[in-house]
Amino acid sequence: MLSDKQGNTAAYLLYTYTRIHSIIRMSGKDIDELKKTGKIALDLADERALGLGLVQFPELQHIFQTAEEACTKLLPNLLCEYLYNLSELCTKFYTSCKVNGSVEETSRLLLCEATATVMVKCFHLLGITPVYKM
Repeated sequence: MLSDKQGNTAAYLLYTYTRIHSIIRMSGKDIDELKKTGKIALDLADERALGLGLVQFPELQHIFQTAEEACTKLLPNLLCEYLYNLSELCTKFYTSCKVNGSVEETSRLLLCEATATVMVKCFHLLGITPVYKM
């Protein structure tokens, strides 16, 4: 169960995170260069859904500034639930929207990078060490 890459488990969340990094790595693009000039377009439904999921993070981050706060407020489940929902949105996104080699490649790579950034912040708040390969 702990190593199950499906469902609401740490392994599933980490798998989604590693998948995002794999997509970015396989593109061969310099993500830092793309950040300087690229823009994110949310034209398709799954792109918009993921984008909306990302903009919810500041609300949650306002509640928890540290992992200790999450524990003392006894609400780490909110962060776990958010991270699971974000992982689900991301999986739907990269399943339905081709990233590498698409006309929208830059936008979608930036959306992947934004998702990875939010996920790593959640992992740190929960005390989970992110991995880049599984």
